[in-house]
Amino acid sequence: MYHKRYVIPLILVFLIGFFTPYWYNAMAGSFGYEPELKKPAGECVEDAKWMASNHMLLLQQWRTQGIRNAAEGGKIYHSFTTGKEFYITINDCWSCHTDKKEFCDQCHDYIGIHPECWDCHYTPDIEKPHYEGIDGLSKYFS
Repeated sequence: MYHKRYVIPLILVFLIGFFTPYWYNAMAGSFGYEPELKKPAGECVEDAKWMASNHMLLLQQWRTQGIRNAAEGGKIYHSFTTGKEFYITINDCWSCHTDKKEFCDQCHDYIGIHPECWDCHYTPDIEKPHYEGIDGLSKYFS
C-alpha cells in the first residue's frame, strides 16, 4: 500500500464530517437568540406550549366553524389541554394579547413568517375606520 499515511487522516475527516450535524444539534440549544414574548394578561384557550405550535391550526378551525359554517351567536370551542369551553371569537384573543408588535410580530419576525391575516383583520393597536355616511365619500370624489 503506497498511501498508508493518507488512510488515517481521511478516515478522521470522514468521521468529523459525518458526525458534525449530530454535534451541532446537540449543542444548538445553547446557541442563538430566542425572542422574549410578553406574557398575556389572562388565561389562553390552550396552554402556551400547545399554542406556540398549533395556534394557526386553531385559528383556521375557528374560521371554518365561525365563518364558513355560519355560527351565529358564537360556537363553543372545547379546549384540549384545559377542558374548558370558550366562544369562538378573535376578540377573546385580543383581550389578553393587547399589543401585536410585542407578541405576534416578535415571533413571526424571528422565524421569518409574515402572515396575511392582518391585511384584512384589525388589531387592537390600530384605529378602526369610522363610517361617516354618504357625505364622507365626497372628499374622495371631488
